[in-house]
Amino acid sequence: MDTITELTEVTRKLEGLKKVGSRLEDLNREITELEGKVGYLVKQVDKESDDIETLKKTGIKSLFYKVLGSKEEQLEKERQEYLEANLRYDEARKSFELLLYERNILEGKIKAMPTTERRHVELLKLREEEIIASNPKLAAKIRTIDDQVLERQKMLYEVEEAMAVGRDANHLLEQVLVKLDQAINWGQWDMAGRKGQMTGHMKHRQIDMAKDLAYKAKISLTQFEKELRDIYGPENFGLTVKIPTFSAFTDIFFDNLITDWIVQQKIQNTRAGVVGVRDKTQRLLVTLKGTIPKIDYEIAQLQEARKSVLKSI
Repeated sequence: MDTITELTEVTRKLEGLKKVGSRLEDLNREITELEGKVGYLVKQVDKESDDIETLKKTGIKSLFYKVLGSKEEQLEKERQEYLEANLRYDEARKSFELLLYERNILEGKIKAMPTTERRHVELLKLREEEIIASNPKLAAKIRTIDDQVLERQKMLYEVEEAMAVGRDANHLLEQVLVKLDQAINWGQWDMAGRKGQMTGHMKHRQIDMAKDLAYKAKISLTQFEKELRDIYGPENFGLTVKIPTFSAFTDIFFDNLITDWIVQQKIQNTRAGVVGVRDKTQRLLVTLKGTIPKIDYEIAQLQEARKSVLKSI
């Protein structure tokens, strides 16, 4: 393997490890914040639970039916607060578990950083020696071209990374929609007069699965947002795109879900919110994909320029 090829591969690997290190810093901060949040929400759930202890003793297993099944007006506020506290706690707990799992994986990857950094320094020095030995006068010009190529290859890597994260987020959102649609179908069975324990159980089960997927989707969407900001910063080749904020995804999801159950026992508002985020994610993926030919073209042009320089030596 020649020096340029190995340098390109090592540079790409090093950039990936730097992103891993950056993500680990974010993870540690998020984990610390979530630890405090989980502790607070446990107390909040206990408080709200005490307020409606009589409802909990009915023995009905479904959270939604147990909390919202009764129509007594004086308990409406307590029911909603208890439901919301449970949802917030569930999200925080499961998000905490997912972040711990991700951190464990990244800590394994980052162990390769010292070796990769050393090899990168060695290759840069070797490449510089090769250029100076061939023709000192053209050394600076070739080095400039190589730096530009490496910069665009780094950009290409970041685009590919962002697309991978975006596709994962999109896949999770699609799964959320599938579960919500299934819950809607079971709800239509209820409306058709086929009420019963099975239909209620299946509807609630699909909603629980949609909630679990929504937790994962939020983490993936937040990472997608970070990847987009890495790419579309002010210094990156003049590329511009309006980057949405996904941090409130589960807040909107839960607010709609609570409203749907209280007002009409449907999931239409929740579904519409997920569709909106899914569509936005897909548009961003199309935009990212459109940058790849531009970067490939610039790399090809720079490589041709480098060949021309080398031919003149």
